[in-house]
Amino acid sequence: MNPMTLYIGSKRLSSWSLRPWLLMRHHELSFAESVISLDAPDTHARILTHSPSGRVPALVDGDIRVWESLAICEYVAETCALPRAWPLLPAARAMARSISQEMHAGFADLRRELPFNACREPERTSISVAAEVDIKRIRQLWREARRNYGTDGEWLFGKFGIADAMYAPVALRFFIYDIPLDGIERDYMHSVIMHPAVQQWMEAATLEHPGGESTLDRTQEVPAAATAAASGPAQASAISAAAAAIKAGAALPKVRSFQLPSD
Repeated sequence: MNPMTLYIGSKRLSSWSLRPWLLMRHHELSFAESVISLDAPDTHARILTHSPSGRVPALVDGDIRVWESLAICEYVAETCALPRAWPLLPAARAMARSISQEMHAGFADLRRELPFNACREPERTSISVAAEVDIKRIRQLWREARRNYGTDGEWLFGKFGIADAMYAPVALRFFIYDIPLDGIERDYMHSVIMHPAVQQWMEAATLEHPGGESTLDRTQEVPAAATAAASGPAQASAISAAAAAIKAGAALPKVRSFQLPSD
């Protein structure tokens, strides 16, 4: 049987593509990925071949098509019987579903003012009051999830799940735009940054041409193991230094942008 194929946009630019990709990589699923350039003349036509909405990501599983990040995560969780994709406790599961949908439908000001670009040089920028409100709300959600339901692990609800996949790009955005975080929120951001699959995504972004096409094959098998690809001393040391700074509560070091992606 052919593996599922996940059609994604540029790893430099598509935070929505990262979400289901990260969930699938975390659970070491075998699938093929196909990267579609986001600014080529035939981009829309190519995406429509796989996604009725004309947007990425999209998942093709035999004759089944699934589009939109959250829907793909739900489909994969059900089809592959992923453990703890949603928390077991009903109250925790209700909150996880709610905050995942809130991420999917909301925080437009934050996304617009702090756009995703995995090759952006880390630097703080001015933001509007509306974006600050979005940030405050996200920080509140993280604190409540971690304090009330996350005591058995490092993720929002203890074990890595769909909610973490939905908020991982936001955690990376907070990092690269140097959004002030404390305590629980800072620790959670650290967990996201140090996830092996996240580091692999970051490195792959540097191999893309400006238009978003990979220097590797456009469609390729993704190995089941979620271990990050070898990343060289410079990248490893930069990420380690950033992680150490987060844990120590120190100022974040200035590092190369490809090591610290954004949303």
